[in-house]
Amino acid sequence: MLISLENLDGDYEVLSETSYGGPFHLKGDGVTTIKNGLTYRKDKKGYIWESSFSVIGRNQVQIESTVDPSHAGDDAYITDEKGNPTKGIVTYKSVLEGKIVDDKIVMSGTIKHGDEITRLTMMQL
Repeated sequence: MLISLENLDGDYEVLSETSYGGPFHLKGDGVTTIKNGLTYRKDKKGYIWESSFSVIGRNQVQIESTVDPSHAGDDAYITDEKGNPTKGIVTYKSVLEGKIVDDKIVMSGTIKHGDEITRLTMMQL
């Protein structure tokens, strides 16, 4: 089975590992739902994540995510491309490699953001 926009729909567990070691640690792990190539969720800390997904090749999925920290409290920040703390919306882009494991989609890849590298894995539930 090939990955298509239609079979991307569903709930996913999101796991990440980052090279960032500073004080503004952002960990957007949790569960999200893809519907028609889009997601929207608010994580436990109050960060708002919105993502769009496009199938761009055989088992390759392009992801573009924005994170909005403005609802996460006065002491919650993210870092911009230069590593500076911000309350503004930040956009992350990457291409994830997809595969089918036990009839479920698993996507993984790396996101480069300034000097940070985040390894992202999304597993369909």
